[in-house]
Amino acid sequence: MNPESRNLIDRDAELLASAESVAYKELDDGTSLMSHVFFPAGERVGARRPAILFFFGSGFDTGRVSQFAPHALYFAGRGAVSILVDYRTHQQHGASPIEAMQDARSAIRWVRFYAGPLGVDPARVIVAGALGGGTIAATAGMKHNLADDQTDPTDVDPIPDAMVLFSPLIEIAKGGYGSEAFEQNGLSARDAALLPHIDKGLPPALFLHGTDDRITPIGLVEKFVHRMRKKKNDCRLVPFEGRQHSFYNLNVDPVTYDACNAEMDEFLVDTGFLDPAPENTGGEVGEVQEVE
Repeated sequence: MNPESRNLIDRDAELLASAESVAYKELDDGTSLMSHVFFPAGERVGARRPAILFFFGSGFDTGRVSQFAPHALYFAGRGAVSILVDYRTHQQHGASPIEAMQDARSAIRWVRFYAGPLGVDPARVIVAGALGGGTIAATAGMKHNLADDQTDPTDVDPIPDAMVLFSPLIEIAKGGYGSEAFEQNGLSARDAALLPHIDKGLPPALFLHGTDDRITPIGLVEKFVHRMRKKKNDCRLVPFEGRQHSFYNLNVDPVTYDACNAEMDEFLVDTGFLDPAPENTGGEVGEVQEVE
């Protein structure tokens, strides 16, 4: 193992040290897809807290599940059960983007199925994701014709109650970022397009997007938001002037990272999915416990 790879593993271990890692899905080959759960302080049994599922940024090829650990720690301090979800990618699992979309729905169902042990309110399950992770988070709320994974309990609702999308891939151009995973699996990148799935009654959505994003132009996001609003959906856009597609990461820009947390916090409070912050909050993450 080269030193760079070892450093990444060590850094991931450090970021996930205060999380409880639990398998949310077993694959046919016997491997497990893991969720890394950051619990708020206080008793878990009987609690009905919001849950936020974070899906790391990718082009459906590879990514790091620890990417949103700083965000998860912040929102655990705000009283939300915050979960980093490891979904299938082409490089690690030989998986297609459609299977990644199914994993997002599986993770939502897992949270609702174990809402009691997790201390979660099943009516306040929020998804958040970046790039391809933002796409699979959005398809969970929008692409209702997506085939269910055979291992899913189909009597449990896979639709999130709200969506927070950081630089999502609203559509993928042929030969563009994220397209290779579709081509390698004999799929069309049109299968990831979100615009055709805009309809009435979709979950409230917040877009956090850089005006200089060269992967998904801001104009395309504005078009999406406009169409969502025409269908009477609650859809909001916070543009970050001069930023590209990674401005929300703590290790890229601490200032815009803080701003993104503040915008997400305000959105979730405004929509009723997160309690307002008390005047003096400790913001400490509680001791993790095993899910029974």
